[in-house]
Amino acid sequence: RIERDLHDGAQARLVAMGMNLGTIEALIEKDPAQAKKMLAMARESSAEALTELRDLVRGIHPPVLAERGLGDAVRALALRLPVATEVTVELPGRAEASVESAAYFAVSEALTNAVKHAGGDRIWVDLHHGGGMLRISVTDNGGGGARIGSGSGLSGIERRLGTFDGVLAVSSPAGGPTMVTMELPCALS
Repeated sequence: RIERDLHDGAQARLVAMGMNLGTIEALIEKDPAQAKKMLAMARESSAEALTELRDLVRGIHPPVLAERGLGDAVRALALRLPVATEVTVELPGRAEASVESAAYFAVSEALTNAVKHAGGDRIWVDLHHGGGMLRISVTDNGGGGARIGSGSGLSGIERRLGTFDGVLAVSSPAGGPTMVTMELPCALS
């Protein structure tokens, strides 16, 4: 899981940044203005990679998840977002730690995608359990157009859920809204 998180997040960002630095090197004398723009982008990308690495290190198993469970951990995530996010939790117990962790990181990625790509100003997260299934939806009021594709955050979520025989569905028509739905078979204690 850690390898996948590094591969999908900070590693991919650092590889792209290295390629951009090579382009900047070639442009520095020919087009200094463009090189300067690209340097600013590289600086921003390095800050994002650092944040992702810190989150990963802290997130190997976030203390709030271990201590208070999935619902409170997702609420804590929502409080850090720059977009108004409403979290509804109906979980009468706790899933095993590995399932909670997979669900937490899947929700985290879905929220990150909504903030970065949706262009909306509201996000709703719903977590509930029924019929032996943990069901999570992350909905935003952005412009739509999200899809599961190779190398996307959504494909990473799909792989993460698949480890536990879980499934991912995305509804994201042009014009929005986008709804990411996740289901993980599990019992609660």
